[in-house]
Amino acid sequence: MKKAKERVECNYCGEIFGKIAIKKHLENCKVRIEQNHPGEEVYYCIQVRGYYKKQYCMYLDVSANTSLKDIDQFLRDRWMECCGHLSMFRIGSEIYDSDPDLYPEFDRNKSMEVQLKDVLFEGLEFMYEYDFGSTTKLELKVLSISTGAGRNEKLILMARNLPFEFVCIKCGKPATQVCIYCSDAGRVFYCDNCCEDFECSEEMVLPVVNSPRMGICGYCGEKK
Repeated sequence: MKKAKERVECNYCGEIFGKIAIKKHLENCKVRIEQNHPGEEVYYCIQVRGYYKKQYCMYLDVSANTSLKDIDQFLRDRWMECCGHLSMFRIGSEIYDSDPDLYPEFDRNKSMEVQLKDVLFEGLEFMYEYDFGSTTKLELKVLSISTGAGRNEKLILMARNLPFEFVCIKCGKPATQVCIYCSDAGRVFYCDNCCEDFECSEEMVLPVVNSPRMGICGYCGEKK
């Protein structure tokens, strides 16, 4: 398996940076500054990374009036959704559940309908989990807080890691499929041609995608 360098693309100007440099760039990106007009609405810059696969990362610009439910839906659309599983945020000792009424015995869990301004602050680190069977876990951090004019988009994807390259275990060409069954040591990758001679069942093969949930459950990529 061959993995590309961990590089992150700014969605404002299109430039490519390392994971450390991208944070400073987003603060000083000329295109972003030109698009952000003065105002009093509060926005959070939130870093999202895979908990076990930190090479997968996104940077979000989110209105303080947005809810945790909105972030949950965004993460589902971009990185998570496969079979309608439950999800939750863990902020300090509190748990915010995607369906807190489903299991009344866990009445401590709160709803995700809470607004960010009521639960987040600069420097806060918190967790997100999707699917409590084959769980994908993310870590989030509020990098900074800023103000600006109100806008229609309450959540903007500012930057995201570039897709990683994996090679076919048989021929060495770029891989497009991953087997989640045939290797105890790690995932095994195949190109489309070699996958045709694959001995495992089709249910064991999933597409190579740019997400920390690649190769898990039935995840096939982000919603368009």
